[in-house]
Order: sequence, then structure tokens, then C-alpha cells
Amino acid sequence: MKDAFFFLSIAGLGMSVAGLAGLVSAFRRGEDAWDRVELWRLRAIARLSFTCVFLALIIFPIFALLGEQATSIRLTSAAIAGLYVIEIILALRDRPNWPRRDWMIGALLPDGAFGLFNIVNIALGLTGLLEVALLLRLVHPVNLFLLVLRSFEPPIRPS
Repeated sequence: MKDAFFFLSIAGLGMSVAGLAGLVSAFRRGEDAWDRVELWRLRAIARLSFTCVFLALIIFPIFALLGEQATSIRLTSAAIAGLYVIEIILALRDRPNWPRRDWMIGALLPDGAFGLFNIVNIALGLTGLLEVALLLRLVHPVNLFLLVLRSFEPPIRPS
């Protein structure tokens, strides 16, 4: 399969991002209690990162079964588009848990755009578009990780 190294690299990056969430939680031991947003972010980092790993790897068994790269790319793009639809539905169901609604636009607009991006690739079946789609999928957990880091304030020893 063409560009197999890229798909394996994305899977490795997804595992690394998931591991960073565990590292942050280990550093937070002994501090004050976690707030709801921080916990949600850490759980989402792990969930989205592992999802990205499986999406990057699913193309291999599909290709092994079908033996045709363009069809394998189309099916993988369909799986990614389907996951974006699920993410949107889950976000809409989770609305009562969040006091402010402005995060909905920031979450649903990119997910909808990325879902449409993958729907286009179902028709085109281009390796490059699938690679971009997987990179875009990885951006969300990385962004959440950066938000967690920004809120992380470990105790500092006096000098």
C-alpha cells in the first residue's frame, strides 16, 4: 500500500498524544481537585487520540480484504466522516452539562467542515486527502492538550 509509513506515523502520534494526557494527570497528583472542564479535556484527549490511532490503522485490514487502494481510502474516509457525525451528535446531547453555549459553535463548525471534507474524499478516493483528514483529526486532541497545559499551574518552590 502506498504511503503506509504516513498512516503508521499518524497512529504513533495519536498514541503519543494519549500518553501526554496520562503524564499530565500524573503530575497533578496531590494538587487541588480537578474541575469538570479539565477532566472532560483529559478524557477527550485520550478518546480522540485513540480514535485517531484506530482510524489511521483501519486502512490496513480494509486494504488487505479488498486489495484496492482507492476503495480502501473511500471506506476509511467514510468511517472518519461517520465519526464526525457521531461527535456532533454527542456534543449536542452534552449541551445541558455546560453553562455556556459559545463552545458549541467552536466545536460543531470545525467538525462539520472536516466531516464534509471526508465526504468529498468518499467520492474522490485520494490518498493525499485522507492524509490531510487524519492530520486534521489529530489537531483536536492536540489543541485540548495545549488547553490543559495552559490551565496547569504546579506549585513553585521559592528560590
